[in-house]
Amino acid sequence: METKSINVDKSATQSYKELYKLARPFIDADSHIEESEEVFKYIDKEYEHRRPTIVDIEGVIKHRPTRNKVWLVDGEIRPKLMGQNPSCYASPPTSDYAKSKPVSVSVQALMDPDEYIECMQTIGLDVSVLYPTLMLHPLTRDPGFEEALARAYNSFMGERCGRRSENLKWAAVLPMRNPDAAAREVRRAKSLGASTCMLLSTVGDIPLHDRRFDIVYETLCLEKMPMSIHVGWPHDSLNDSISSIPASLVLHFEAGMLHGMFSVLAGGILDRFPELKVAFVEAGAVWLPTFLDRAEKWRKTPTAEIWLAEKGPVDYLRENQVFFTVEGDEPRLEEFVALVGENRILGSADFPHVHYEGGKLSETFKDLVTHPGFTNQTKARFLGKNSLDFYRM
Repeated sequence: METKSINVDKSATQSYKELYKLARPFIDADSHIEESEEVFKYIDKEYEHRRPTIVDIEGVIKHRPTRNKVWLVDGEIRPKLMGQNPSCYASPPTSDYAKSKPVSVSVQALMDPDEYIECMQTIGLDVSVLYPTLMLHPLTRDPGFEEALARAYNSFMGERCGRRSENLKWAAVLPMRNPDAAAREVRRAKSLGASTCMLLSTVGDIPLHDRRFDIVYETLCLEKMPMSIHVGWPHDSLNDSISSIPASLVLHFEAGMLHGMFSVLAGGILDRFPELKVAFVEAGAVWLPTFLDRAEKWRKTPTAEIWLAEKGPVDYLRENQVFFTVEGDEPRLEEFVALVGENRILGSADFPHVHYEGGKLSETFKDLVTHPGFTNQTKARFLGKNSLDFYRM
């Protein structure tokens, strides 16, 4: 096995031991897979000729020569590392950059579920909820092809995670450009063993609170399936206006979550579907306070009439099942927990991503374990109990 050893210092080890008595199982509410070509072997026969392929771009990215493999999907590359509509992530896992990670290519690509579990356990995780990486930047604007890609991904994840379903949970992707197809895929994904369905913060240029998507939310409620809104690059026009990776990360990948927050907390979704469980994933503790400040300001003015939701955003936080993933290195985390409630916090390791400062694997999960601002009883909620609730494990 290629997996390299991952060191956890003695103080963190002691913290793990103490918390295990209260929190076990430790759950990463936001793990990932770095997709390989194995995923798309599951694609519907009608779309085999359009199956995504990994290509070598050796030497093209001068300042990051190790990012030498990308996906070719319908003539477009993903990640798109320069020019308009950019994005940056480590799928495919066959690049030299991915190979430099402290985990094997096999683990990143979920080729062997047993190996993935063995690796995640080295940082103290018992259960991981896996989200995609490649599909955080939509691969197509063709609704039929999007459905085929989603079906292939969900079939692959159902098969791989199904081998070790007690340790590996997963988020299904939905072909939201065709809401009827997305509703069908909710039901199919549940039959395959999915624990949640992932959406991005918009569907192309269309906000999530658009009534055409109500059939999806209705189906999620009927199937008792939670909805996870993950950061990404979904807004077609916004990303078409961006021409650098730094701008795409700050203005779209991160700040784009404000679109999703508006749809859920101010767009009326929770008025129509009050039983819907929603999590904002990998948005951290930064954007919600900003959103609440601006939304509550404008909601009280005649300028913003007619407000789309029946209540204020804070009311939905108090009265509905709205969750947030956090990591241990976030500033003002205690204030954020006080705002949303300790029973709405999901601990995230973002395993096996290493895009943090210093390139360390899941360092921020250890930071959450050892965080001085919370009691062990509170951290037990963050590190497992709340995820058991949200994902209905």
